[in-house]
Amino acid sequence: MSKNYFKAVALLVGTVLGAGIFAVPYAIQKAGILSILIYFPILFSIQLTLHLIYAEIILSNSRNHRMVGYVGIYYNGFLKRVAFFIALLGKHGTLLAYIILGGIFLHQLLSPLLGGTEFLYTVLLFIVETIVVIFGLKLIAKAEVFLTILLVLAIGGLSWRSIGYWNIDNYELLNFKNLLLPYGVVFFAIGGQAAIPEICRLLKNKKRKIRSALIWGTILPVALIAFFAFLMIGVTGVNTSPDVLVGLSSRLDSRIVNSVLIFGLLAVVTSYIIISQSLREVYWWDQGINKNVAWFLASSVPFILYLGGIRDLTGVIGLTGAITGGLYGIILIGVYFKVKRKKKRIILLKNNLSKNLAIILALAFVLGAVLEVISVFK
Repeated sequence: MSKNYFKAVALLVGTVLGAGIFAVPYAIQKAGILSILIYFPILFSIQLTLHLIYAEIILSNSRNHRMVGYVGIYYNGFLKRVAFFIALLGKHGTLLAYIILGGIFLHQLLSPLLGGTEFLYTVLLFIVETIVVIFGLKLIAKAEVFLTILLVLAIGGLSWRSIGYWNIDNYELLNFKNLLLPYGVVFFAIGGQAAIPEICRLLKNKKRKIRSALIWGTILPVALIAFFAFLMIGVTGVNTSPDVLVGLSSRLDSRIVNSVLIFGLLAVVTSYIIISQSLREVYWWDQGINKNVAWFLASSVPFILYLGGIRDLTGVIGLTGAITGGLYGIILIGVYFKVKRKKKRIILLKNNLSKNLAIILALAFVLGAVLEVISVFK
């Protein structure tokens, strides 16, 4: 396997292992541990399908775009504006969630030694991440490989230290009252569309490896997230908190809590870098904005929202998940069927999404988005 192949897998793994992972244990605990067997296989299959058809769209077009640009190629201007609006809200919301979480994690990790406010650590981390993004894919790919390795090691260390606190009595099998709760949370947590264009570029000379990279890059983080949720619920039980860390801090010693903080910080940083680059390219490639201005817009808007006082993590993730995910999936499927009619379509990925299945998925996406919005506003 080539070096770029492993970089491609690491890019996707690092993108998927983001802020959403910290909301999954709470949602699964409320719905019952058996809900893992319901949601993870189904939503993994859906997300992998979306990853594969997005890659086929990219490979079937010679010019660089993000999804907004591809919508503009195959549909009229109105749908392109709708896609652009969804992309802006979704990506800016995701970056805002990462800014909030990153500041919390870095503050809790370093303030006992160095002092300082949460706001100060948030600003410092934001500056570092933003500088990394401006240097482009090469540095991002290198950073992602390194940070993803550290991330997996952190998960292993956390698991090893937590196993002594695990108790099978902490699990509830199913709670039908909350059975729908994990849908939006898990769907948000395991999506990695932002990394797909980078993967296609890294493997542009070995296109036949793209399908394998996407499969492994999706399987590995989904398995890690499911394992993380299973373990954390076994440790904290009914005390599992919406962000995991509060519940853990009441059960584990300081060394284990610090491992969790490092794990969380790595997850946030790796995903922030990829999502920010993705948003920069939406402005740059799809809207024709100067690349430096695009970098400024992608970085500054979520930070301005943070400075404006929007710091409710649960609300930000909930609304972002409702706007993105399913609605973006519908747009992706629509573009895919336009691409299927092209004579120059790339068929290396061997996608076989039928119209009937696409309709079922679209209806499920709409229903899921509606339920998420209702849940958040409640």
